[in-house]
Amino acid sequence: MMKSNNKRLQFLDISKGIGMMMIVWMHIWGNRPNGFTPPEMLNNFIVSIYVPLFFVLSGYLIKLEFLDIKKEICKKTISLLRPFAVMYLFSFVSSFFLNVVGFGVKHEFMWDNIFNVVYSKTFFNGPLWFLLSLYWGFVIFYAIIWISRSKEMIMALLSLVVGCVGFYLHKLDITLPFFIGPGLVASPLLVCGYFTRKYIGNFLIGNRCLTVVTVLVGFAIFATFRTGMSMQNNSYGGFYLLFLLSVFGGSIMVLSVSMLTERWLSFVGYWGKYSLVVLCFHNFVLIPIAKIAGVIIHQPIMWALCTFCIIYAAFLVVIPFISKTCPLFFNIKK
Repeated sequence: MMKSNNKRLQFLDISKGIGMMMIVWMHIWGNRPNGFTPPEMLNNFIVSIYVPLFFVLSGYLIKLEFLDIKKEICKKTISLLRPFAVMYLFSFVSSFFLNVVGFGVKHEFMWDNIFNVVYSKTFFNGPLWFLLSLYWGFVIFYAIIWISRSKEMIMALLSLVVGCVGFYLHKLDITLPFFIGPGLVASPLLVCGYFTRKYIGNFLIGNRCLTVVTVLVGFAIFATFRTGMSMQNNSYGGFYLLFLLSVFGGSIMVLSVSMLTERWLSFVGYWGKYSLVVLCFHNFVLIPIAKIAGVIIHQPIMWALCTFCIIYAAFLVVIPFISKTCPLFFNIKK
């Protein structure tokens, strides 16, 4: 059941947890030893939704009736840019020391990597790009709210136009700095999350039959229209509206599954509640574990599953440690 406005929404945490588990799973395969072959069908489905899902979920909690745009921009600056800056510098220093001791990583250390973010490039801790894109997505979204004067039809149309511009930038070989390109595409996804809560989500609470139907409909839409993409590179397959339909179908599918399994997937919700910590630190845990497990386990699926389980167990220690030592950097409220 949905909690009161003053408490967390458990099903939303579960949805974030599912998304974060998909991200970690894909990054496990990205760091697999040579010769390991991924399960293409599963990974092709995951890659079509795992990043866009988080933008939709970020828009799910937006309430225009309580929105103070200046205050919200200040909040997002602190809650997104502060952890980005801290982790970006920490990751650069860590990459340097790993290079000194000869521990190979996916992205070779170079001193000018410190400027990669300006050119929308990543290095050792690649997932940090998401925080910048989400920040720009919110800033653009708030600008659209101000221009449209919160009129939903105008808001939807403006966000579609902005998202379309971002979607086709890569096809024109245009890369905007600081991951602004994916931020443009994120704007209509935030709007999608807002509309999902207002016109769909609230009707699903406590209605299991309707929720089951929504799972099936969402899956059908997602499976029919899903497209290949790399939001980090602002690169997408297919057409813009197909992309939006795919994201919408996949998002309502995950949200509905989370509502149906709320009682049993609290362990998934744990990763969702602390998704920022998992996002920022999972590469530090994943890369050494993947290397060590690859020496011992030579069956690809078993290697991936064991690596995933060890990473999850590791965060049962990492999350409490971060929560105790530096909660403000990662928006953890005690």
